[in-house]
Amino acid sequence: MGEMLKKKVIAYIFRTKDSRAEVLVFTHRDFPEAGIQVVGGTVESNENFEEALLREIKEESGLVFKAQDILKKLGETQYLRKDMAEINHRNYYELKGGDLPDSWSHTVVSNGLDNSLVFDFFWMPISLAKKELTGNFGELLP
Repeated sequence: MGEMLKKKVIAYIFRTKDSRAEVLVFTHRDFPEAGIQVVGGTVESNENFEEALLREIKEESGLVFKAQDILKKLGETQYLRKDMAEINHRNYYELKGGDLPDSWSHTVVSNGLDNSLVFDFFWMPISLAKKELTGNFGELLP
């Protein structure tokens, strides 16, 4: 069976609060069954990975990051989706969260299926996120 290969970018946005390392995560307000996720999405044909990463962060969270905010690429993995015949080639990046709120909500603005969905953002200790993130998104957390 031929699965479709999709190039994906995933953002691990980290901060340290009260000497605890945390990662930025979100839930879907209207689809709680989608689980806890990190920001990411599909690389479009006219983009490189870093451009896609910055665009997805802005669309999904409302945050504007610049290329110099990308600290490093953490690695690549393959993920076979359970809900469709699709292999996601994931490219994970580390970014520094800096001085962001403890939580906020954002209405997605994109050309994709997630347009107008409301995402609720919050910070989660890395050790907990490794267990709680859906879809194996915690696979490259330190």
